[in-house]
Amino acid sequence: MIGEHHYNINKKLVREKIATTELRVGMYVVELDRPWVDTPFLFQGFLISSEEEIDQLNEYCEYVYIDVTQTEITYREKRKNRTDVKSRRIYKVPVERELAVAVSDYDYAKKTVDHALSALRLSQEINTTEVKTAVKSCVKSVLKNPNAMLWLTQIKDKDDYTAEHSLRVSIMAVALGRELELLEKELEDLGVAAMLHDVGKINIPIEVLNKEGSLNSEEYELIKEHATHGRKLLMSKSDVPPVAVDVAYCHHEHLNGKGYPRGVTAEKIPFFAKIVSVVDAFDAITSDRVYSDARSTLEGLRILYDCRGQQFDEEIVRAFIRLVGIYPPGHIVELTNGEVGIILSCQRNNKLRPKLIIVRNTEKKSCAERIVDLSNEQKDQHGKPLRVKEIYTDGAFGVQLKEYKAKGLNFGLAVQ
Repeated sequence: MIGEHHYNINKKLVREKIATTELRVGMYVVELDRPWVDTPFLFQGFLISSEEEIDQLNEYCEYVYIDVTQTEITYREKRKNRTDVKSRRIYKVPVERELAVAVSDYDYAKKTVDHALSALRLSQEINTTEVKTAVKSCVKSVLKNPNAMLWLTQIKDKDDYTAEHSLRVSIMAVALGRELELLEKELEDLGVAAMLHDVGKINIPIEVLNKEGSLNSEEYELIKEHATHGRKLLMSKSDVPPVAVDVAYCHHEHLNGKGYPRGVTAEKIPFFAKIVSVVDAFDAITSDRVYSDARSTLEGLRILYDCRGQQFDEEIVRAFIRLVGIYPPGHIVELTNGEVGIILSCQRNNKLRPKLIIVRNTEKKSCAERIVDLSNEQKDQHGKPLRVKEIYTDGAFGVQLKEYKAKGLNFGLAVQ
């Protein structure tokens, strides 16, 4: 180990310079041997949560500084001690192949959410079997390649926010659970819980839910009641996973005790509720609402990061940032040569160079589609490295994700 230490005025070890070859999961990196912007790491200062992150640090740096006071054994590391985690089925399928399969699973899940909410509005029973079947299919897809389902969550309709929000939260929660190395059955229970997390809103007056502008204190109190309503609705269903009741009741609780409905602190908030809390907030922030415009993915991640340890569980936030990355699937990018593409996926060890499908030429006109993998050191017409110039959301340059979904997402094309 490189023996250079930094001490505070109390002589307590704060930072330690360490060779990247000696890093391990649980160390907290506070400084690199090069500018942060020259690396794929999104935030300055992070807890190493995977061997992949160590590989990235080895690729970009010779040494880093760690903060010994923040170094710990992560949740991920603890879960590795479970003997049954090794039996979890993990599939690896190219995203362009899985997309076509994921579309049918996504559409079925969307219909299932619609049916469930409609039944509740009519005071009828939820078809729990249908919900479980839909979630199970989504879990299978996420285990094959989470980028396919995450791609589809970028297709948003402001006029159908409640149903689509429930589905997006379910898919992103499952993908996040996979990142946290949950077992397949755990992912299924988490997906059901996330899909039903907002069912209590069917008891909230529609004029309050869809009000444009800020809520007054009385309206906000009504909104807060959806957590209690959801708990009561799901407790009456014997075939709903118990965790679904916990999530419906606790997904707005904060670690610091300033959430609702009970204002409990971190140790009393169920783990699955902590997961759904992060995903629920992110989707709300990055979606168009009747009372607010969507914010960018990067801004959404920064808000989660700023609220870590107070509102959200820090380990879960870091895992979610790792999952979403700098270039999320389904986003539209302009390349340095002027072409426009849709992001399909990013390699875990090369977050700055995504795989994408080109849909507009340098003049921003429709063109023959082709898949380009920037991790393969692509060059432009002048021999310069091809890179992402700017990232945009659905609709940029006239590119509508719904149109590509409707075409069947037949991206089985040769990679350039």
